[in-house]
Parts: sequence; structure tokens; C-alpha cells
Amino acid sequence: MKPDFVLLAMLKLKCPQCRKGDMFLYSNMYSFKKFAAMPRNCTCCGLNLMPEPGFYTGAMYISYGLNVALFTPGFIITATCNLSFTKFILLYFFLVIGASVYIFRLSRAIYLYIFIDYNPKLSNCNNK
Repeated sequence: MKPDFVLLAMLKLKCPQCRKGDMFLYSNMYSFKKFAAMPRNCTCCGLNLMPEPGFYTGAMYISYGLNVALFTPGFIITATCNLSFTKFILLYFFLVIGASVYIFRLSRAIYLYIFIDYNPKLSNCNNK
């Protein structure tokens, strides 16, 4: 992965400052007791990933936007193609269940990327 490519690092949930360290402790996001566990500091560059209490509250708005972006195209297709609305709701329900954990993590990553700048000097970590 090229360290300068911000979108790929964000989608892979990497630290915004070095783009090498993982933002979450466990790679298995479907372990529901551990899906939100984040290290206090980046394992690579030492960035504080918990800047203040309640910092990630703003990530709820990003999560809402991502869910709307996921829902809207399917709803428009359902409405214009005269497909069964009940089938769409069932399909969307299972899609949301599957994607909700990743959307939760991605919204936190996006929110942190808004406030933290990339530092290319820190991208040469030895442990990743």
C-alpha cells in the first residue's frame, strides 16, 4: 500500500498520522464484545487515538450519512422497477446487519482523519 493514498488507508482502518498502525485491536470485527476496542495509542507512531472523552460522538453523523448512502440507491431501484418493497426491506435488513460493524469502524476512522494530518516522516514504522 502506498502510504500517500488516504482513501485506501481509511478503508483499511489505519492510523491517520502514519497510515501503518491499526486503529482497532481486533481484526475480527464480528466479535461483538470486542468490535469497538481501540488501542489508546497507535502501535506504530504513538498517536493518541482517544483524544478526549466523547470524541467519537461526532462519528455518529458520519455513520448516519454512510447508512443513508447505502440505503438510498436500493430504495430508488425498488421504487422505479416496481419490485416488492417487502423483499427490499428484508434484503436491506440483512445488509445492515452485516455492514453495521464495518460502518461503525469506518465512521470512526473518517472522523479521526478529519482532525489528524498525515506525517510522512512517521510512515516508516518497523513493526508493520
